[in-house]
Amino acid sequence: MNIKKIFSKKSITFTVTGKPPQKSQWGTKDAELVIKLREAALKARNNAGINQCITTPIKLSITIYAPNIDDINYSQDIVDDPKLYIGDLDSLVAGICDYLHKGPKKENKFIPSPLFDNKPEIGPDIPLIIDDDSKIISIMAEKKVSEKQIYYTVKIELL
Repeated sequence: MNIKKIFSKKSITFTVTGKPPQKSQWGTKDAELVIKLREAALKARNNAGINQCITTPIKLSITIYAPNIDDINYSQDIVDDPKLYIGDLDSLVAGICDYLHKGPKKENKFIPSPLFDNKPEIGPDIPLIIDDDSKIISIMAEKKVSEKQIYYTVKIELL
């Protein structure tokens, strides 16, 4: 299959509810966020009619929506406060980029969360969107205010 031919008139776009996972968190409490991202990416890729990862350069556009995009001094009353500061944009983008391809090699003492055991289709050994994040040659990212819900959108375009 010529991925460029199939993808030339399409882009892959998906939305994920919740905060993006931090970079290199395959085996931590952020594993649930990684799973949500990878499930949404796989579904969007399949809906675009693509059954393999992209091996050519891509452009990535990311928009992160949250009630509190800039007040790091906000004093929260409860842990699940929706006004909790979402975080630094560069950290959020790095996390998203980290999970569009496969995880680190197991010989590097990489231990993914056991949550991936029942999800082999999105496991860390599967490159979902790209074979390597070095294929991302352009990134446009921004944070926007959302009244209540935290979520983010990801758009992948072939260059």
